[in-house]
Amino acid sequence: MMRIIFVLLVSILSLFANPIASAAQDKLEVVELDYNLYAIINPQGGNIAFLVTRKGVVVVDAGSTPQNGRDIVEAIRAITRKPIKYLIITHLHGDHVNGIAGFPQDIKIIAHKDLEKNNEIFNQENLANYMENVLPEHLASLKKQLDTISDTDSQEYGELMNTYNAHVDYLENIKQIEFRKPDIVFEDYYRFKLADERIMLEYPGPGHTSDNIVVKFSNHNVIHTGDLVFDGSFPYLIIEHGVDVYNWVRILDDLYKENINTVIPGHGEIGRKIALKDQSDYFKNLSHRIEALMNAGHDLNEIKKRISISDFRLKGNEDQLPINIEVIYSELNNKGRDWWKF
Repeated sequence: MMRIIFVLLVSILSLFANPIASAAQDKLEVVELDYNLYAIINPQGGNIAFLVTRKGVVVVDAGSTPQNGRDIVEAIRAITRKPIKYLIITHLHGDHVNGIAGFPQDIKIIAHKDLEKNNEIFNQENLANYMENVLPEHLASLKKQLDTISDTDSQEYGELMNTYNAHVDYLENIKQIEFRKPDIVFEDYYRFKLADERIMLEYPGPGHTSDNIVVKFSNHNVIHTGDLVFDGSFPYLIIEHGVDVYNWVRILDDLYKENINTVIPGHGEIGRKIALKDQSDYFKNLSHRIEALMNAGHDLNEIKKRISISDFRLKGNEDQLPINIEVIYSELNNKGRDWWKF
């Protein structure tokens, strides 16, 4: 039972946060990308971008918990005291939206038109179950383990107690999660100007999710891709959330043709536009390998055994490779292999 609970816990945490990260891992790192444009490397959730203008600040993504959101706001205020005017949300996943409650109440939230609906369908029920059932059961299991250790001064007891306390604190933190309805929604494009800065938001169609958007800082040739890019790690693919790998590749290839200098990925290191090609190439290479194995008569289980983590130069989220294979295998079957050409 303990193992089942822990696996479920880790699975759910992948869309929320990591409550047992060390203090060093929790630290936010602010990186200046261009004049008045910054990124925040956020170990507790997705990477953040913020743009400082003379009329206020525009932020992309909110972090994974209310406390993470407050930490993000504090990091921004260490750079500027100008008010945060807009918060752009790139997609539905909790590690990008659950920090909204940590932001000022008077901000305007901008997102794709489907974000609110997707949050209701996918996030609210899962979060309620996590808070009311999964995490309390896990805490009870940890408490039972603590009770079996007679030496309360031992390293084992101390480490387990730290884990227990971290989860207790995390439960209190996520109880504060409050999703706020976007003030501005759009279907395909949304362009706005703040002071001398121009920001363009685009919905390129489903890729990572059915509501994923790209944020372009036009004056700087910088984009925030949300989770359309997992730089250096295996991506999360969730069929129920509208993943479309074929279109995802098309999105990345189209973006790669544009005049972009810097890419802020949803997760991973901030870098040059080659990150777009790297993500596209991963999907293409994996798709071609799956197709070749299918043509050789192998079923899904055999294909999973014949494709290894070591075949790719990626580190992190390794448990997602079998899921990546399943999703692409399904798309190849459903869309037809003659149509699936890059």
